[in-house]
Amino acid sequence: MRPLFRAAGRLFRLLGYLGVGLWRARRLGRMEEGERLETVRAWLADAAGILGVSVRVRGLERVDALPPGGSLWLPNHVSWLDIPLLGSLLPGTVFLAKSEIRRWPVIGRLARLAGTEFIERGRGSEAAAAAVADGLSRGRQMVVFAEGTTSEGHTVRRFHARLLGPAVETAEPVVPVAVRYCDAKGNRTIAPAFVGGESLWPSLWRVLSARGLEARIDILEPIEPREGETRSEIARRAHHAVSAVVAADD
Repeated sequence: MRPLFRAAGRLFRLLGYLGVGLWRARRLGRMEEGERLETVRAWLADAAGILGVSVRVRGLERVDALPPGGSLWLPNHVSWLDIPLLGSLLPGTVFLAKSEIRRWPVIGRLARLAGTEFIERGRGSEAAAAAVADGLSRGRQMVVFAEGTTSEGHTVRRFHARLLGPAVETAEPVVPVAVRYCDAKGNRTIAPAFVGGESLWPSLWRVLSARGLEARIDILEPIEPREGETRSEIARRAHHAVSAVVAADD
């Protein structure tokens, strides 16, 4: 199938998918919390198939084995696609987001009802840390993109430690997560990358046009903060674990 026809067909299905999301968003407010979180997770899980992306997840049992309570996830960040893929793994997975996303049609409402923490511009890392602490206290998987920006996915930028404070203070586990994208031949691809000043549309079109795009998500060994260990030390341990997988060829 030609890339143009492939992309057009997926775009048509994507519009329908967003329409279903709008319909579900009207019902989410009337659901019990558990049902609401699972409904959002299931809706996000459908995104990969709509976009033509296969997903391989390894190590999810490591999260299932954690004691009840919250955890802080530290993935590398390549694309907007990281968010629905990670959000589809478990109910109650929460991201930090800019406050303007709250006003986005469909996505903003779903994000709010799913428990996304919105940060006002100008409030800085103090507000973000408070949002992480609140999510951890409610037993959520708080996803923090500690690089602070996206990359093409071949390397991992330094993990900033400033948002690890709440997990260190409450001794909640820190879960490193490695995200990679491969083409139909199993080679690393930058097709989904969303970097620099690029707008969303070119990245979305590359994903819609791609054949055999695969996302590989590795949930790595959780880091249990040790007594006296600083957040910078934990950030370095998480960065080392993620970098080792991102650099691998499998």
